Amino acid sequence: MSSEFDRRAALEYVRDMLEQLKVVSGQRNKVLFYLLDMARLEAVSEMDRRGNGEASQKH
Repeated sequence: MSSEFDRRAALEYVRDMLEQLKVVSGQRNKVLFYLLDMARLEAVSEMDRRGNGEASQKH
């Protein structure tokens, strides 16, 4: 159970930090912006697959 909680916490951290990287990077580099967005969506999807109902509320 603890490792599942740790994994979810790590995914939440990744999701939040990817959003922050998008803010910091600005929209000058559209490819980077797109890749950060796709990585964040993948983290949210993984959280949804693991049954975290709160995952989809933040994207």
